[in-house]
Parts: sequence; structure tokens; C-alpha cells
Amino acid sequence: MSRQTSLQRSERRHLIASALWLCIACGTGQPAQAAQLQAYAGAVGGIASGTGGVFACATSGPTIGNGWFAGVALPTEGFAACNLGGSIDDRTATTGPLSALASVNAPVGGGSFVGQASAKAGYGRLGVAASGTMTGESTPFTYRQTAGFARFQDTLTLSNPGIATGTAGSLDFAFLIDGLLKSLPNAPYTQQGDIALGIRTGSGVGNAARGPWFSFMGTVVNDGIPYVRGGGTGMPGAFVLAPGSMQGSANVLSTANFEFRWGEPLEIEVALLTSVSPCCWGSSIDSSFISSAVLTGISARAGGIPVTEFSVLSASGTAYGPGGLLPVPEPASVMLWAAGLVLLGLRHRRSAMKP
Repeated sequence: MSRQTSLQRSERRHLIASALWLCIACGTGQPAQAAQLQAYAGAVGGIASGTGGVFACATSGPTIGNGWFAGVALPTEGFAACNLGGSIDDRTATTGPLSALASVNAPVGGGSFVGQASAKAGYGRLGVAASGTMTGESTPFTYRQTAGFARFQDTLTLSNPGIATGTAGSLDFAFLIDGLLKSLPNAPYTQQGDIALGIRTGSGVGNAARGPWFSFMGTVVNDGIPYVRGGGTGMPGAFVLAPGSMQGSANVLSTANFEFRWGEPLEIEVALLTSVSPCCWGSSIDSSFISSAVLTGISARAGGIPVTEFSVLSASGTAYGPGGLLPVPEPASVMLWAAGLVLLGLRHRRSAMKP
């Protein structure tokens, strides 16, 4: 009898340990390669006036490279050397969510340029916003721009019991885009706001020589009807277009047919970026997509045939599936589930030991 009790205790400990291990494993996963998040916010304003002569502060470029060509355009000499206001908040991490914020309030042409930018980055969930208002006149040397950039990079391995490892396939990603882009123009000058979602996979990730596939792009110039395109061409979803503004949401599916192999790791990189630049006195632009984009679907194919059921292992430990991001169970729910496994195991053991 004591031997049987000892065995029961040993098996009970084994069941509890197994359940706890399942709880830990379901939340972490086993990383195949490094995953990364990036949240960038940039704001710059003022009249460039360097001390190095006529060519000082005359050359500027984007502050995010790596093939994205995004961020605020800043003189190579930097903020202080060119007497410009503003800041850049650029953060990277392997866990999130990650946030960045930058603002500017700089004198320009008898008034000021006031602006703010923000970004939020999580695996499968990105958000950006940028705004700016001019109360002064502009010159060819006036800087007046804000920009937000959010990115996640992950490694996915898709598998299906009926598909052999190494089988060639293709996939696309669906994202829910939600927000507004609005311009209050001051003709005859030109001002512009942009929003875009870009995706790249495989050897193109992190390689500036291979540009991203833009699944969604929206552009507002002055008070013209915005130009919106998603997936292929045309206006997706339920965005409402009006002179100088676009507002609404769309579930946009890429049509890139990204190549991959079943059962083998595929590196992906997704970025959401926005940039606004009001032109002159009395003008403003607001781009607010801080609640999007959210991954809502993964469309996979094998040999050109759609596959609707598959599992996804991610380097970040994020739960993905055919429906995009999977809901993460609450800690209390996970422990309840583990306790249920333990009780089921004990009940099964007791039933098996009855004569």
C-alpha cells in the first residue's frame, strides 16, 4: 500500500510539472532566429542657419534607412549645428510593446512650427501618428516635418502534417488599417501627408538593395482627393475620401505571393510609416493611425493550392495562425487550464487502479 501511495505521489508530481511546462512553453516558444521591434518618432522645425558658410546645412537626408527611406529629413550636421528644433526618439527591443514620442515647437517666419509624432510597435500590431501646424511663413531653408515609424521583424515556420518539409509555397498577409489623414491647405503652396504599410520577407529583410512591398499607401496633397491604394490598385475597404482628407478602415491583403518553404524558417519584416509636412502660414496636417495596423490573416499556399489549416512557430513567441494574431489567454485562464489537466490526469490514474 505504501509503495502504491508513493507511486501515486510521484505520478502526481510528474503531471503537475508537465502541466506547468506546457503553460511556460505556450507563452514563450523556441526562437529560430532573432526577432526585433522598432518604434521611431521624429520632429524637426526651424530655419536652418549653420555657421559653416553658404553650404552649411544644405544637405539633408532621411533618418531611417535600410531600404525604407523614411523618417524626418535632417541636415547631416544635426539639430544643434543648424539651429533647428525638435528631436528623434528611435527605440529597438526584442520584447514589447515599444513606444516612441517626439515633438517640436520652433520659430519660423514670424510664427512657429508646432508638431508631434508617435509610434507603437508590437509583434503583429503597429501604430503611428504625426501632426504639424504652421503659424509662420516658410522659406527654402525652413524645416517643418514630423514622422512616425513602427516595425516588427520575426521569423515564422509554417507547418501542416500533410505537407512535406521543404515543399515550395507562397503566402500573403492581411492587415486591418484604421485611421485618418487630413490636410488643411493654404494654396497655392503644396503640402503633403503620407501613410504606408510595407512588407518584405526572406533575403530582402534588412537589405537596403531590395525594397519592401507596399500593401497599403495613402497620400493627401493640398485639398485634392486623396490617392489610396491597397493590395493591387484601387481604394480598399471603407475609407471615406473627401477634399484633403481620408478616414475609415480597410482589411488589406497583400498580393505579393511571398515565397517560402513549408517547415523551414522564413524571416519577415513589416513596417507602418507616416510623414507630414505643412507648407506655410495657416496650414496643418494630421495623420493618426496609432491603432493600426493589426495582422488579421495569413494566406498560405502549397503548389498554388490554398492551405487553410496550419500551425505557425515564431521566433518572438507570438501566437500566429491563419487568422493572424491569436488571442493570448489570461494568466488565470492558463493556470485554470493547467489545473484541469492535472485533475484529469489524477482521475484517469484512479480509474485505472480500480479493480
